[in-house]
Amino acid sequence: MKRKVFLFLPLIVLLVICIFLIMGLKQDPKKIASALIGKPVPEFFQADLLDNNRIISNKHLPKQPYLLNVWGSWCYYCQQEHPLLMELAEQRIPIVGLNYRDKKQGALEMLAKKGNPFALVIDDSRGELAMKLGVDGAPETYVIDENGVIRYRYSGAVDKTILQKEILPEFNKLRN
Repeated sequence: MKRKVFLFLPLIVLLVICIFLIMGLKQDPKKIASALIGKPVPEFFQADLLDNNRIISNKHLPKQPYLLNVWGSWCYYCQQEHPLLMELAEQRIPIVGLNYRDKKQGALEMLAKKGNPFALVIDDSRGELAMKLGVDGAPETYVIDENGVIRYRYSGAVDKTILQKEILPEFNKLRN
């Protein structure tokens, strides 16, 4: 009897590995939470995209709930979600832009052409702050509370459905 168990042991191990792999394939990578949920925005000192003579740090971030949007002019999906960010800005929802691994000229041209929805635009051309945040690509959107603590992260382009079902409920929890 013991001999038969050892004979099937590799098959059992292989089946267990397959089950874990299948479970992993069913997860939505956009819903993977950041390790920084519940932690403050990492300390940073970055140039202001709109004024290179100005250095932005955590002390310049809004003292109310806000969205932090990671974007780049090179990013197709960032351009797709940009009109939605403009609508949010018109609704007076503060958005801080983190211009991720972008050329300054391209970023400025995009904002001039499509409008600037950001209350503040951080120049992160080297991806330093993005690395501290654990950004895995653009676009990403974070919901941050009035104390600068990250409460929610969404990886991927925000559309109206995602905005209504995920981002705004998390944001509104902080405003109430």
